[in-house]
Amino acid sequence: MDAAYWTFVTEVNRKVLLRIVAGLVAMLPDETVPGITRALHLAIVAILRPAEAAARRLIVVASVGIVVTPRAKRDLPIGGVPKGKGRRKAAPVFGLFDPRRKIGPPPRKKAKGYGPQIIVIGIDEPVFEAQQKASPDDIVDAARLRGRLAALIGALEDVPKQAKRLARVLASKRAKYTRPMRPGRPPGHRESGARSVDKVLADCHIFALEVLDIAERPPPYA
Repeated sequence: MDAAYWTFVTEVNRKVLLRIVAGLVAMLPDETVPGITRALHLAIVAILRPAEAAARRLIVVASVGIVVTPRAKRDLPIGGVPKGKGRRKAAPVFGLFDPRRKIGPPPRKKAKGYGPQIIVIGIDEPVFEAQQKASPDDIVDAARLRGRLAALIGALEDVPKQAKRLARVLASKRAKYTRPMRPGRPPGHRESGARSVDKVLADCHIFALEVLDIAERPPPYA
């Protein structure tokens, strides 16, 4: 398959992902409202996670064949780097690598109940109240969620730029893994998923595996 085919499938799935993410953004209240309910947070993350994984695989497809050269180290100006008047808030950066699964038994959970049993003379009631279970109506901070959405939108709006960024990371010594995709099922994978994001993730995962297989295949004998 030629480069035009991969460009086509990347563009088609990129537009679908942008529509999905736009729907997630529409689910959030105005930025003046810092918190959202736990139920809404979980509902958005359930779609955001596979959308991020699909975007990573589109970036993998776009990165195959890109050749990068290590950047030369630049000398600092005499007198050091001038300090600005104030620090700018850094734009969210999209994560190019899948979060890896933790190996080993899961950490032991502490039993929920009362805290340390402290006896206070003259007080019959327990000093510490039992921990309350999380409720879907609890208000949680949405700042990190908004940052993930912004980073994903930025990556989808310029996939070639993210592809070059991935190629530079893999060519440098900063890469912790040789592949951005983790082994096995991608994050957010749902068996027989019927949502739009499930289909996009399944397609993008196949595309990424195919281009990596072609790129890593040894050249035929002359």
